[in-house]
Amino acid sequence: MPNFTPEEKALLAPHVSNIDGQVFVANVLGLTGAIFARYSRARGGFREVLLQEFIREGQLDAQKADDLIRRVLVGFGDDSIGELDGVHLALEGVSNLATKFIEDKRIGGSPIEKSSRYVLFDEKDEQGRFKFLRELRIMKSRYAKDYEDTLNFCFETYCSLIEPMQTHFRRRLSLENAEFKLRENWDGKKRLEELTDDTERRDFEKTYREMIRTKACDTIRVVLPAATLTNVGIFGNGRFFQGLLTEMYSSSLDEMDGLARLAHRELDKYIKRYIERAKPSNYLMAKEAAMQTLATRLFAGVSPRTADQVVLLDNPTNAREYLDHTIAIMLFPFLEHPTEQIREVVSLLPYSKKLEILKVYNGERKNRRDRPGRGLEFGYPFTYDIQGDFGIFRDLHRHRMLTQQRQKLTTRLGFFIPEEIIEVGLGSIVEDARDRSADLYEKLCQDFPYEAQYTVLFGFNVRWNMGMNPRELMHLTEIRTIPQGHSSYRKVAQKMHALASKRNPEIAALMGFVDYNDYPFARGDSEAKIRAKEHILGKK
Repeated sequence: MPNFTPEEKALLAPHVSNIDGQVFVANVLGLTGAIFARYSRARGGFREVLLQEFIREGQLDAQKADDLIRRVLVGFGDDSIGELDGVHLALEGVSNLATKFIEDKRIGGSPIEKSSRYVLFDEKDEQGRFKFLRELRIMKSRYAKDYEDTLNFCFETYCSLIEPMQTHFRRRLSLENAEFKLRENWDGKKRLEELTDDTERRDFEKTYREMIRTKACDTIRVVLPAATLTNVGIFGNGRFFQGLLTEMYSSSLDEMDGLARLAHRELDKYIKRYIERAKPSNYLMAKEAAMQTLATRLFAGVSPRTADQVVLLDNPTNAREYLDHTIAIMLFPFLEHPTEQIREVVSLLPYSKKLEILKVYNGERKNRRDRPGRGLEFGYPFTYDIQGDFGIFRDLHRHRMLTQQRQKLTTRLGFFIPEEIIEVGLGSIVEDARDRSADLYEKLCQDFPYEAQYTVLFGFNVRWNMGMNPRELMHLTEIRTIPQGHSSYRKVAQKMHALASKRNPEIAALMGFVDYNDYPFARGDSEAKIRAKEHILGKK
């Protein structure tokens, strides 16, 4: 290990976690990539390079780092350097539709967003308005009033459900009958009446309140529209953000372009050189538009047929079937049809038409960075076609070590009303919100086919497909069937495993932690574990 002088150690101290050790954490935001780029060709280690080449008169030489990044990225096109520097980006007050677009970028970024399962979306802004995106193009159109009135009605319906649903769940499981394990040294769960310690009683009551509130959130989110404003935070590296910004700039939604400009401005302050090539992609925009036109023309007059909620697609057995499967996956995001139906239509097309689809999907590539979409990624042993409400999709969409594609949000695939809402006699007001959302969606589709998605409620079904290997299937089905998971996506994950068990029982048998039980109030156990950990931290 190098022997640094006391003066050098003082210079290094703010920038590395360990001055003398073999392993340390670097803290040189925005410059780390440049230092590593130089360090990979230098005799010394990171700290020596930092001292010798990037510190001048006791200060970081940001200009040298900037020049080096520019030289590497622009001169040699080494995009991998962009993976060595990362920042946290927060995007707040954005629509739920926007968060899904942002989270579609799966490699190099780690997102987290405000949860519709834990947070009530009943707040209003400073002007007394419910917090949903007033999409500019719609608000300048003849649909503005209808849009505002319909989404206000949906939020009013949501708010009207909050207390009745909490009351309903309190009746199903009263405070007196609830049981929680609030301390790790307890033998099992206890009731409130068994507790004499005031702190334990307060923890018990808090756990119960949180359980009831989150159960209500789980149930009533079906009437929230995709325009609902939320927050999303992302940690990503420079390469990730460059790709994300490019796709945001190239989106058909004005909201995405506006967010790209704002994000680009803020990211420039820290990782400017890594994202300087981010701009609207004529390649992406032209390819997407051409594929939408081609898909619409090919399936004109072909009505989407109904399909099971979860379908495990048959794997291709020969070259012809593989070609048909790949083309069907390419067409999938531009249609409303299930994958199996698309494959059947594709199989009947002449070979020349199939080649045309491949050519359009590939687009007019000008360089190696112009790449077509995820249709070329599919070839997994397990590929599922799934139809579930937007709330389910939002939860399962988080998985990254697989390939996902979705179709545009629509109101044409059915709507899910939780049985608990029907039990309390409030199904009719949810149906009113559903119908108003569907009516507005159909009106907007005439002039704003992409913007119409903002009006789609969480309870409407969306169709997407997911391709994965057995290891990812194990991860998804085991984590998404844990007791505290949302009942709706637990059922989807259970069906995915059940279908895999029929096809490959030996492989599916390895997934030993898939849970097929039902847990109406499992969120209480999760909250109780939080209280137990809080108690331990409090003692420390």
